[in-house]
Amino acid sequence: MPLVNTVVRGPLALIELARPESGNALSGELVTELGPALAAACAGDARAVVLTGAGRHFCTGADLAELAATADAPEGDRVADAARLADLYSKLLRCPLVTVAGVHGAAFGGGAGLAAACDFVVAGEDARFQFSEARLGFVPALISVFLPRRIPPARLASLFLDPDSLGPEAAREVGLVDEIALDPRCAAESLATRVSRKVAPSAVAQTKRLLLDLALPDLDRRFAEAAHVNARQRPHPECRRGLSVLLATKAFPDWMDRS
Repeated sequence: MPLVNTVVRGPLALIELARPESGNALSGELVTELGPALAAACAGDARAVVLTGAGRHFCTGADLAELAATADAPEGDRVADAARLADLYSKLLRCPLVTVAGVHGAAFGGGAGLAAACDFVVAGEDARFQFSEARLGFVPALISVFLPRRIPPARLASLFLDPDSLGPEAAREVGLVDEIALDPRCAAESLATRVSRKVAPSAVAQTKRLLLDLALPDLDRRFAEAAHVNARQRPHPECRRGLSVLLATKAFPDWMDRS
């Protein structure tokens, strides 16, 4: 079964994460499928990409079991694994089309980053955003590269270091969300269509490229450095503990507890 479903409907390329049993967690296979799906949409006749998730959640972030399993892998393999996700974010950021995320349920960690890499984010009333990496003893390395496009650094630091679940209104206040809707998928499609009617496709592509170059002129270098930070933290004892506790108990560890 494919982990990514793509349907082109008129001017829209609708890309759906299709791993609902895991909350559309970003497994290696899902990342591997999503990159080419996005590239194909950008190379086709569509004017906009709408990114959604199947099932209860948009994307719950990294596949924690896979992340834990890489702790003992050679550093080069860990860096390569992180670089594959960085490449996916890069493709989304550099997509020449209008991109809109329709978010329902959880958008945690890398899943929140996936939404934030889009031009527009439409959140349902049940949407929840959280950057919980530090609670796991991990580091939000890759998403920290581009989240400052949306969130001021001081506010981003508080979201990373004192992570709480943000509802749609709170997420809009900090800059993660542009619109709130009862049906985020439908509203995302409407927004993508509306924007595509207003602006010429070549102007969209060139404007996005200019803005990205201005905001992140050294994007590739930053992603490469972040991939090494990501890889180095995976075998750290605290990351091992955090992942082990969460996978076993479905709760984050108490980092004041030394037992």
